[in-house]
Amino acid sequence: MDPLAIVKYSYCVEKHLGNLFWSDGHMQYNYKCFGDVLAFDSTYKKNLYNMPLVIFSGTNHHRQTIMFGFGLLEDEKIPSYKWLLGYFLEVMESKEPKVVVTDGDECMKEAIRSKFPNATHRLCSWHLARNALQKIKDSDFCAAFKTAVYVRFDVKDFEDYWAEMVHSFGLEDNDWIASTYEKKEQWMHAYLCDKFCAGLRTTSKCEGINSSLKKFIKSENCLLELVENLDRVVKDYRNNEFIVDYKSLYTDPVLTTGLESLERLASKLYTRKIFFEVKEQIESVGGMIVLYKDRFGSIEKFMLRKFRKPHRVHVVLYDKSSDKFECSCKLLNSVGILCGHIFCVLKELDIEELPNRLVLKRWCKDAKSDIISTIEVQSDLDRAFRIRYGAL
Repeated sequence: MDPLAIVKYSYCVEKHLGNLFWSDGHMQYNYKCFGDVLAFDSTYKKNLYNMPLVIFSGTNHHRQTIMFGFGLLEDEKIPSYKWLLGYFLEVMESKEPKVVVTDGDECMKEAIRSKFPNATHRLCSWHLARNALQKIKDSDFCAAFKTAVYVRFDVKDFEDYWAEMVHSFGLEDNDWIASTYEKKEQWMHAYLCDKFCAGLRTTSKCEGINSSLKKFIKSENCLLELVENLDRVVKDYRNNEFIVDYKSLYTDPVLTTGLESLERLASKLYTRKIFFEVKEQIESVGGMIVLYKDRFGSIEKFMLRKFRKPHRVHVVLYDKSSDKFECSCKLLNSVGILCGHIFCVLKELDIEELPNRLVLKRWCKDAKSDIISTIEVQSDLDRAFRIRYGAL
């Protein structure tokens, strides 16, 4: 029914089905638009054969879960994951994700290093917190550990906090603490704040899909029933996207902030969900205090802090020659939306429009428009035929 759908499979030693991967045309199109950040996880007992089901997912311009493909594996070993990621990459026309979020499985980690060598591998924050509870079994430590995981420390503050936390709980010789610290570059904010993660810090979207699967899928499902039921799940998610697309395109939010021109422009550019996140940042400008500003050639430097928070000073640099802004909080780098500090500087400079380079296309209402206009027919004749047939 879908001429762009692609299926890949392998045989195991006994000559029955080994590994299976499939992705339909809509999934491949979504990956072109939103494949910069990829999360994947495996789950058992969703089928008659107890084969691990792997779900490739991401987040769209409404921050909704979208799916890029499914895999069934013979086992959860490195060769199976390499096979799966290899064909995923082939189907997605060799487009590597920039960031991959997983639960920390070592076999997954090795496969990602092999097949996505340029991607940043981020460990799921939720799984880290759960592992802390299982390994240490101390609720006070778990609360302190969550602070280390979720708070936006810089490197020095994190190192000081971590050393004090480990010492206060007497865990200097704990193996799990040592191995988790060694992986800090894969989960600690200061090392990842320059990487665009689209707000994905956990595999919770995969867990959410697993929860949805319970409505459609039973453990005694055969392969055909599993695939048909997964298709129903996907249609359910796509229907949710269709509804919020309509609301974003054909309704206008009420403007309430003092920076009306910036707020109005944001409401026209961004989807409804992202607009409300941006609006929170605009509202925070009222509590900002500009401590200091200076000029070095074409670059202006602003130092700001929030009202009644004297110890958290942020620096914003503005290069007038290139219309470039950079803030020490790195919200624009990691999440892709403007922080309140930059909005405060825009107010100080009396700028009424958002510079184009500050607006990330993937969060806009027309996030998919460029992809539609630039789809090119590949030299692969089979794929070219399927694209023409699909268009017809």
